[in-house]
Amino acid sequence: MAGLDELAKRLDRIAVEVEGNVERAVKDCAGAVLRSVVDATPVDTGYARSNWTPELDRAFEGLFPARVPGKAGSTAEATAAATVEAGLPTIEAFDLSRNAEIHITNNAPHIGALNDGHSRQAPADFVRLAVLDGLAAVRGARVLPD
Repeated sequence: MAGLDELAKRLDRIAVEVEGNVERAVKDCAGAVLRSVVDATPVDTGYARSNWTPELDRAFEGLFPARVPGKAGSTAEATAAATVEAGLPTIEAFDLSRNAEIHITNNAPHIGALNDGHSRQAPADFVRLAVLDGLAAVRGARVLPD
């Protein structure tokens, strides 16, 4: 029985490591999506860029004012940095034992039009492209231990 007990312990250790690796990949993917979609969002006043909000297990339902208000994109970089900084702690709080999903939501009324290409600052479908960036960030991630 000692052989089976050792095997069971080894499999438990592997399961814990796999779970940790999957959790890290989910966080890395979501972080990459957040950074990409924030950076790709066209900026005038900063309102749309400020409203990308990660939430665990549900979509965020609120709205924020521009995190760094400006005009004609004057605060684009500062707004992006503030939005990502505000969102990353939620992503890092994701725990596979408690959470099933990370939603990254934007409730700005005009976000759909921006994603449809109504701004010359960003291509149409920049949200889909951000998701692809997230997937690329975790392509090749090691889930199983060596």
